[in-house]
Amino acid sequence: ELEAVTENNETIKAAAPAAAPVSSGSNSILAPIAGKVIDVKVNVGDTVKKGQTVAIIEAMKLENEIQSQFDGKVVEIKANKGASVNNKDVLIVLG
Repeated sequence: ELEAVTENNETIKAAAPAAAPVSSGSNSILAPIAGKVIDVKVNVGDTVKKGQTVAIIEAMKLENEIQSQFDGKVVEIKANKGASVNNKDVLIVLG
């Protein structure tokens, strides 16, 4: 969320612009929560189906299975095992 102040010192809130896609025709799997990546279940070149578990993130002592929202081929893994991630960080890029 962005804030701007007008000439009359009124504060206006606006939604932050959406992040640009990584590249044309690609989909990114984002971290739904902040935590530590304890496992990555796919490798570059793997084909994944929508709903397939691609990673596991530990947050508040709970293991959260991260599932792909898309069908596609893994073109890049941005979060490796042991990495700390924040909410909405890109974990895996599908092409």
